[in-house]
Amino acid sequence: MSAIYRLPSSPFRFILELALLTLITMPFLTGCATQSDQPNTSPAGSRENGVLVLTGDDNNRTAELGVGERLEIRLRENPTTGFSWAIDENDRRILALDDTAYIPPLEAGFIGARGQRTFTFTGRQPGEAALKLKYWRVLGGEGSITGRFAVTVRVAAPRKS
Repeated sequence: MSAIYRLPSSPFRFILELALLTLITMPFLTGCATQSDQPNTSPAGSRENGVLVLTGDDNNRTAELGVGERLEIRLRENPTTGFSWAIDENDRRILALDDTAYIPPLEAGFIGARGQRTFTFTGRQPGEAALKLKYWRVLGGEGSITGRFAVTVRVAAPRKS
């Protein structure tokens, strides 16, 4: 029976193999770490049938909404892993949660495929609210958080006609 991995025959070969492994994996590691936490100054989201829709691409941005207007946040989620999105912070006086729903993936039969978590809010009164979400395992507590989504929501007063 042969082993899948042979131990290096010399310390020099081990260092060479370790360096090669590092060079191969570095682009993957740095690609994950290059997402900026700096806010993007352009307005967040896009409008669909009068609803302002935000996705993961709108993380750390500012969204503008009017009183009575709806905001929908759509984030990828895989509850089969035990992880789900939850509200971490929100000023309910300014932004009311109307609904949250999970939509399973379209690819039926693929175990572990991600679906989509949707949060729907309505602007209640003028003001600014920091809306923060976390991707975590509820039973794992705060230490299980593996992702965050944050957006500043500015709710404007209705325009007088």
